[in-house]
Amino acid sequence: MKSPFPLAVHSLTRFWWDAADYLASVAQKRLGLWPVPAKPFLPRAELEELAGRVSFLEAILRRLFCLAALELGPLPPPTATARVEPDTAKPTSRAGTAHASEPARPSTRRAIPRFRLIEATKATPATPPRARFRTGPRIRFLDEETPVDLRDYPASPTDILPAGKLVRHLLAVNHALDHAAEYVARMRQIMVSAGPVLKRAVPPVFKTRKLRHLQQDSACQLHAATWDFLSPDTS
Repeated sequence: MKSPFPLAVHSLTRFWWDAADYLASVAQKRLGLWPVPAKPFLPRAELEELAGRVSFLEAILRRLFCLAALELGPLPPPTATARVEPDTAKPTSRAGTAHASEPARPSTRRAIPRFRLIEATKATPATPPRARFRTGPRIRFLDEETPVDLRDYPASPTDILPAGKLVRHLLAVNHALDHAAEYVARMRQIMVSAGPVLKRAVPPVFKTRKLRHLQQDSACQLHAATWDFLSPDTS
């Protein structure tokens, strides 16, 4: 099957696949996830820089998966098949007595986070709780210590902050890179629905000053190429 994409788009996607693999490996080493996974604590300045790079990498991967799915075409969702019940008969010994099955041990290993293919939309404001009638003011216990609010103190670049959330995002990125075929198939199924997959506007991480000028242009070209094939101009 002939690809509907021109050679320039193929070269662009090939470059960003290699760049995404390299950027993920660099971020993994800087987060201390090599050779064993951990949840490090990093200074605020370094944590914000890595968070920006991981957000940039996530936006790049979504557009790469979208282009790969557009090249292969939409895929209908899998049909529900009849569930096959396992054989519940207990194995018997030579004497004819049944062995008691041992209870399954709960798995202590946490599941690997999955990469989110659809870009997050603006969160709708939650409905405020209903007002409750109170008989009087709350009683304040004066013998308790006043809780410390960190917002009262100025943020310093040398503040040590936990990086657990960033670690989970990077683990999801690594899972997407290791199982790219599964994510492409999932993206093909998502495209069957009428809902938007990507935002129309260029992601702010593509225009940050922390990127070089050529990196900004290449990322914006990838976004433009994705939308050219996602919603072609038929006029």
